[in-house]
This record gives sequence, structure tokens and C-alpha cells, in this order.
Amino acid sequence: MRAYLDLLRMPGILRITAAQLTARIPLGMLSLAILLHVEAQSGSYALAGGVVALVSVGEAIAMPITSRLTGPLGAWPTLLAAAGLHCAALLLLVVVPAEPWAMLALGVLIGASVPPLMPVVRALYPRLVPGDRLPALFALDTTAQELIWIIGPVVATLLAAGVSTSASLIASAVITVLGAVWFVSSPLLADVVLPRSSAVFGKSLLHGTVALAMVASFLLVASFMALEVGIVAHFDGAGVLAGVAIAVSSVGSLVGGLALGHRRLGLAGVVGSLCIVAVGTGLAGVSGDLWLILLALFLSGLGFAPALAAIYVMVSAVVREDAATEVFGFLNTASLVGGALGTALAGVLSESAGPTGAFAAATVLAVAAALSPAVARLAGPVAGLTAVKDAG
Repeated sequence: MRAYLDLLRMPGILRITAAQLTARIPLGMLSLAILLHVEAQSGSYALAGGVVALVSVGEAIAMPITSRLTGPLGAWPTLLAAAGLHCAALLLLVVVPAEPWAMLALGVLIGASVPPLMPVVRALYPRLVPGDRLPALFALDTTAQELIWIIGPVVATLLAAGVSTSASLIASAVITVLGAVWFVSSPLLADVVLPRSSAVFGKSLLHGTVALAMVASFLLVASFMALEVGIVAHFDGAGVLAGVAIAVSSVGSLVGGLALGHRRLGLAGVVGSLCIVAVGTGLAGVSGDLWLILLALFLSGLGFAPALAAIYVMVSAVVREDAATEVFGFLNTASLVGGALGTALAGVLSESAGPTGAFAAATVLAVAAALSPAVARLAGPVAGLTAVKDAG
């Protein structure tokens, strides 16, 4: 814990961390808030699901593009413009008639206008702290983002049930704008300028370490989302238990991130963390007792945040400054696509084989994630501990 306390004592770091976390809380609210609102207005879960899916599609396509634009346009104008457009799209969804075409179109716009805050923040980190503090900062970021997925759904549900489904959308819009303004107004960032990328769009993906990070992120998030489907299917009819089980996994990730994320794990550490995820996921699928399932899910979560933090450090070590936002935007896209495909695959298998099918899919995906760094290492050297800025 001392590494984090020392980090937060550095001028401006606590404010930046709190501001970017606040601005990203609506990401934990969006899917549920939109699902509840569109279903309430249209009476169709199919339409509601379609709108939510298109939000992810819009974000996955646009994030690398808007991230790259932070170079030529400036990070703060890009972030504020995206936040304003995102806010407007959410408010339009509140007032638009329940026409399928209008709601589906707004779903794409809402996703495409998500501010590229995560890529910007992670591209800036190496410029804000000394190199020996970077693993701790990435770990703090990755661990703290678990709060987004704990707080967001709770807030969305409480507002939708206690006030109206519109209230959760309005809250998401307001929090996004206020969080973005708070972030860009930080004095620590006043003189920081992200360089314009001179490389061909997408060229950085050809770098071995970046490609490995994309694959590992894709598989890891796909495994987690498949695991969520398995949990929901296993506790069918007991939604509270399902929520508790998912929360236990998030708590495990919080603990793992705080305990291990600040260390320079390197390639072996990434593999070890991913193996913990795979073992915990597999045990959750074969455990019959409630307490054993919760223990297995906690174990699975332990490796999640440290693995992601180590992946981000590895990418930061090799990517050029002018390509950093674009690369982290692509990593965000890989996670979104992985989550969507993991959910879809587990849903299909749950229909045909019950919860066992979803747990099996989650386990296979987690094992593949654990093997991916080793396979990549056999194919050639993987950078991550030396600051070789050659991707871009």
C-alpha cells in the first residue's frame, strides 16, 4: 500500500485519478440504463438489446479514431467536444419517440461519442510520473476502474426504480460532462500536449507487443463476460445471489490489483496472473457449493487487474508518444469486441448446455488468454521491461 500512498502524495495525481474515474462512472451505467429505458418506452427487450449492442459497436469503431484526433485537435478540445455530443445524444434518447430507427441510430451515436478519456489518460501516465512509479499508477487506474462496474449499475438501477428510467440517462450525461471538465481543468495537465501522430492509422498494431496486448485483452474480457453469463444462468431466479457473485469477483480484482499491480511483473507475471484467472474460472464452473463458487470467483478476480495493469505497462514501454492514444484506443476496442463475443458465445452455449456451457466457454477463453503471451514469446521477443519506443 505504501507505493500507492507515495504516488497519491505527488501533486495533482489524486485529482487526476478521481476526475477520470468520475467521468468514466457512466460507462458502468450505460448498458443497464439504456436497456431499462428503451424497454420501458417501447415494450421490446429485443429493441432494447439492439440499442445496447449498437452502443458497443459505435464505441468500438470510433474510439481509436477519436483517440488519434487528440493529437492534431488537442486532447482537451476533443474530450470536451465528445462529452458534449455524448450528453446531447443521451438527452435525445430521453425525449425521442419510441421509433426503432431513431433509438438504434442514437445507440450508435452514444457509443461513438464516448470521450476517449481512457486512452488519453493511459497515454499521459508515463509523462506524469517517473518510470519507477508507472506500474503503481497503472495498477491504481486498473484497480480503481472496478468501482465503475460496482457503482454504475447500482446507481442506474436505483434511479430507474426510484425516479424514472430517464433519470439514469440524464445522470449519465451530466456526470460525463462534469467529470470531463474536472479532468481537463487539472493544473498538472495545463502544459501537457499530446503529439500529432505521423504514422499510418493502425500501423502500430503490427508491433508484436501491441498485438499481444490486443489478443490478451480480447480473450481476458471475453472470458469475464462469458463468466458473468454463466453466473447469471447458474443462479437463475436468484438475481441477488448472481449480483453478489459478480461483485465478489470484482472485489478479488480490487485486492489483486492493490497487492500485485504495482510490481513490475513482466511477461512471466502476466502469464501467472492470467493463469490465476483461468484456474479460478474453471473451479467456479465445477463447484457445486455456494461458498466454493464464491471462493473460486474471488480467486479468478485476483489475477484480473494485475494482468491488465502489466499489459498496459508493457504497451507503454514500447509505444511512441505520438501513437500512444491510438494504441490504447485500439486496446479499448479489443476489450469491447471481446466482451460482446464472449457474452454472445456464452449465451448460445447456456441455451444448449445450461450454465456448464457458459462456464466452459469462460474457462477456455481464460486458458487461451494465459497461453497467448507464451505463444507470442515463442514467435519472437516481447518487449515490456525496457523503454524501447518503436511502435507507431
